[in-house]
Parts: sequence; C-alpha cells; structure tokens
Amino acid sequence: MKKIYLTAICALFVCASAHAADVLTPAGRSSFPKPQKVEERSQLKPHIGLLAGAAIPEGGGGTSAELGLDIGYQPYVPFGLGAEYVHTRFDNGVATADRNTLWVKGTYNFGGDIEVFKNSYIGLAVGAVFDDSETAIAGAPIVGFDIPMTIAQNNDVSLGANAKYAIVGDGRVDALSINGVIKYWY
Repeated sequence: MKKIYLTAICALFVCASAHAADVLTPAGRSSFPKPQKVEERSQLKPHIGLLAGAAIPEGGGGTSAELGLDIGYQPYVPFGLGAEYVHTRFDNGVATADRNTLWVKGTYNFGGDIEVFKNSYIGLAVGAVFDDSETAIAGAPIVGFDIPMTIAQNNDVSLGANAKYAIVGDGRVDALSINGVIKYWY
C-alpha cells in the first residue's frame, strides 16, 4: 500500500526539464511539445549533473544521504535519455549497508508558459542495485524540474530537484529519493 501511495504522490508532483522545446499554438504555447526529430545540435540538450539529497528506506531505518551523477541528452524532442549513478549508505542504528545504483532513464520534457511546469519532466528508470553482497533489478518513476540560471551565460547551468521511488526486486528495501540537482548543459 505504501508503494502505491508514494507512487501516487510522485505522479501528483509532475514537475520538470528546463530545456524542452516549446510549440506555438493559436492560444499560446502548449505544455505538451509536438514530438519531432532533432534538427539542430542545440536541441540535443546534452548535460551532466550532480545530485545530492536524501533517501528514505521503506519499513524503517533512518533517512540517509544520497550523492549521484547524472548524464543525458534529448535524442528526439521532447524525450530525454540518460544514465544516473547514485550512492547511498543506509544506517538503521544497528548496521550500515552501502547501496550503489546504476539507472538508465527515459523522460518526457514539458514546455509551455507555466513557470515550473515548463521546466518539468516525468519519466521511468530501470537499473541495477548493488548492495554490500548482492545485486537486484529495480525500477522507478521519476518527477523533477531544472530551472535555468539567468546569471550563467547562455543558461548553461540549471538548478532543480527530482524525486524517484525505487522499487527493488528480490524482496530488498525500496526507497524514496529526493535530490537537489545542479546541471551543466553543453
């Protein structure tokens, strides 16, 4: 039940990607860009980012720090493709366990005129979770946003946040992750 509840909360926070293409309509800009082939290098939106935040394990244990690296690009407007490496150390007061996760993720980048929504994305990730001695497959819904920093030349830097709920196989501990993200767009 907790998994369904957290997944529903994540879906309600439909946030994210600052660099989705906008589509003009008679009434203004659509929040749902028209899918199209990448025609210019600038539409690829390649980026590298650092993630820092918290992981909250299901069923007990304390909130743990989480650090990660994110890389990606937009192979077809408005869809993104990327990879993410995340390290977490869970500590329940009795024992600690290191978890390294490698994700491959796909996202849908929104657009339009609504401030946070136009910089938002939703997506899914699949990957492998490497604990101290075992490996398992995992999946996760993702929501997030990346707001371009106007102080940076050409909006090369963005600040944002993302949330994902990792559903881990083999009866392992699932976890909700909430991270701040800084990205460099090149």
